[in-house]
Amino acid sequence: MKIRIAARGSKLSLKQVEIVTSFLESQGYETEFIEIKTKADLFGNKPLHEIGKGVFEKEVNEAVLEGRADVAVHSMKDMSSELPLGLELLATPRREDPVDVLVSELDLGELPEKSRIGTGSLRRANFLKVIRPDLVVENIRGNVDTRLRKYRNREYDGIILAEAGLRRLGVDIKRFPLDVESFTPEPNQGIIAVVGSSKLRGMFQELNHVGTMMEALAEKETVKVVGGGCHSPLGVLFRLEDDVLSGIASYSNGVKRVTVKVSTRESPQIAGRELGKMLVKAMKNEGLIP
Repeated sequence: MKIRIAARGSKLSLKQVEIVTSFLESQGYETEFIEIKTKADLFGNKPLHEIGKGVFEKEVNEAVLEGRADVAVHSMKDMSSELPLGLELLATPRREDPVDVLVSELDLGELPEKSRIGTGSLRRANFLKVIRPDLVVENIRGNVDTRLRKYRNREYDGIILAEAGLRRLGVDIKRFPLDVESFTPEPNQGIIAVVGSSKLRGMFQELNHVGTMMEALAEKETVKVVGGGCHSPLGVLFRLEDDVLSGIASYSNGVKRVTVKVSTRESPQIAGRELGKMLVKAMKNEGLIP
């Protein structure tokens, strides 16, 4: 049996597809890669929050819905809150390190005033403006290789990226992890999502990492409560340890940042909703929302 896997054609996307392909082939399946060009690939210079929700996933999912592919593979942080009818989240392999990192010769506190920092994320930009308002935050788009090339060409004094992507690509470059208290990661950062019809769920059972799935579902539930899509200035991170889900959520408008935490043995859905309600209350108290 051949399984057709739809995904974007970037280097990082291909590395993620490799994880799924290797698993399927170890189970005796043939695989075929179906490369999909997305709207986000065509508008490479626009900030992500201006393009809209789900820009990296819509066309990829359509390939599955239209029968051109059997499953889709995504960076889960780029997915919108709800999947289209007919598709389900089948598996999440073990999560890679979810933190943001500053690629720079100097740590964040050591950078001189007016240093130019590149990021394509409104969340990262707003968090950075709160911590170091003296820095110059500039938009940067493109895949990881493109961003690193711009940094190496000294177009920026530093750029903020996801550690997970750098690890999956095997990039060896000086970088500094950013504290999750100050730089709460994008919801579902470091998680790969395999999406397809429910009838294929059994095929991916052994690929699915239960702890990662629980973290993913809790983070998605928080996003649902707070509102906003995958490119809003919202950070959410849950970690499962000894059956306890510990979560942190942050929101910033670039002037103020609010952060809340929760620790519970409840289900991911309950944990995520609780954290979301706490954040909404804190946002109202600080005047960030009506």
